[in-house]
Amino acid sequence: MDGVGGDIALADVERRLRAYGAALWGSDPPLRPLVGEGDPAAQRPRFDADLVRLPVVWPSLDLYRAALAHVGAHRMFSRPWPAKGLKPLLTIVVSLVEDARVEHLAMRRLPGLRRLWAPFHRVEPSPSLMAADLLERLARALFDPGFRDGNAWVDKGQRLFFERPERWDDSGFSLRLGGDLAGDLGKTRVQVNARGHRVDPVYRDDNGGLWLYDTPPEPPRDADDPLEAVRPEPVEEEGHRRNAPSQTPPAPAPLAVAETAALRPVARYPEWDHRIGLHRPDFVQVIEAVPEHGPPLLAPADPRLVQRVRALVHHAVVARPERLRRQREGDALDLDACVAASAARRQGHAPDTRVYRRVRRRGRDLSVLLLLDASHSTNDPAGDGTVLDLERRSADLLAGPLAAAGDRFALAAFRSDGREAVHWLPVKRFAEPYDAAARGRLAGLDGRWSTRMGAAIRHAGAALSAQPTLRRLLLLVTDGEPSDIDCPDPRHLVEDARKAVRELAGRGIDVVCVALGGDPHTHHRIFGRRNVLPVDRVERLPDILPAVYVRLTG
Repeated sequence: MDGVGGDIALADVERRLRAYGAALWGSDPPLRPLVGEGDPAAQRPRFDADLVRLPVVWPSLDLYRAALAHVGAHRMFSRPWPAKGLKPLLTIVVSLVEDARVEHLAMRRLPGLRRLWAPFHRVEPSPSLMAADLLERLARALFDPGFRDGNAWVDKGQRLFFERPERWDDSGFSLRLGGDLAGDLGKTRVQVNARGHRVDPVYRDDNGGLWLYDTPPEPPRDADDPLEAVRPEPVEEEGHRRNAPSQTPPAPAPLAVAETAALRPVARYPEWDHRIGLHRPDFVQVIEAVPEHGPPLLAPADPRLVQRVRALVHHAVVARPERLRRQREGDALDLDACVAASAARRQGHAPDTRVYRRVRRRGRDLSVLLLLDASHSTNDPAGDGTVLDLERRSADLLAGPLAAAGDRFALAAFRSDGREAVHWLPVKRFAEPYDAAARGRLAGLDGRWSTRMGAAIRHAGAALSAQPTLRRLLLLVTDGEPSDIDCPDPRHLVEDARKAVRELAGRGIDVVCVALGGDPHTHHRIFGRRNVLPVDRVERLPDILPAVYVRLTG
């Protein structure tokens, strides 16, 4: 390639590039530099009807040529579509298909372009389910019909793209195929960071020139318009579809990709990569989603159980120890007082008989955060309800006595939908009362998605670190093991959770797991053998959890 061994400035090759573009496509659009856009390796070309913008500096002349040839293919074979009403995931996948479509049309006319573009398609088959990896592998699969990835989604896109090449002449082909693939990807709950999405390979533009984001009111719809195949159904303000009979709203579906913007991001945390022995900084995003109020929780059927739990919590020893010296009675001798009494006796004085010491505990000096697993597996049946029902009943049974005793405690749940959407569901914060509103939020918890445990542990640790108490305890109730949709390596999240527990231990925070299921060896590796309390029958959780609390605080 030209330019190997040093970067090339756009200003030095602009005239050659303009001549190259004119020779390929018969047009000579003005070239302008991308200024102030950060790392050149992350920059992508841009174009519109009048200008083509390229990075100020790039590694090689061939990279500039590949980018200009690709933009020229768009200007020759693409027409912009209105983006109003389309989700970011849809525009990303449709744009990727359109990139492949115009390149194959360009290679029909100018076969030598394949030699120009092919060296930049270097991605190899991988088991990774990260959205960026899937999209990059799909880009190669649509460019190279001989590429074999093995992922069902990538293979489907490749098969549908190449099965009827005559359809490439229709720009609506990209909308239909891209809409189909985006729908499949959305169902897998793979997360795409639309704001940080970067088109690959590097010579391709950012696809901004393919979409009209500021469009006039839409004309009457044509049933043959390919946009209708991918546009969401319009809805009335009341939430019902137009021209459709009134019906009960469906149950909430899992959040689609890029829809988490409606929730409130509250923190980003690193994630431990055991393969390289380092943290990946700011790798996971925690999103706060306050639970909706559910039906009132039923009071425990056995009032004697409530009284027993209240008594257990009330008598739990959770105070800061105070050492008292020179006492008339105590548990051990106070050596300083003994020496002073012996010296007084030798000098002929009456010795002080207060020669004992003892430890006294006053008040209650504990902060506890009760964290519930609210992943999809908690919908499994248990007893006369589900696992989550038992978690709610157990938490409510313990929370009332904790509030009555005046202990600092918080109650929350967690679940995850990929690393960009670890959901934190606050039921009661440390400064809030445990009242009817908190019980309503507890009743409104539902089970969805996966269990990215490390991020939840770190977020709980951040809340506990702010509490000015001697003892700080994270009590985690889970029915499974760490897992998430974008992490095919089962060991990765186990090692990250283990690292998170150790980080909290270094700050003086105890982390204890009440395990309702899962592999005991995995739990022991994460929390330590002494800090895992297995529950042999999930139905016993309401009886066991308060006793576990007392055991930990005694």
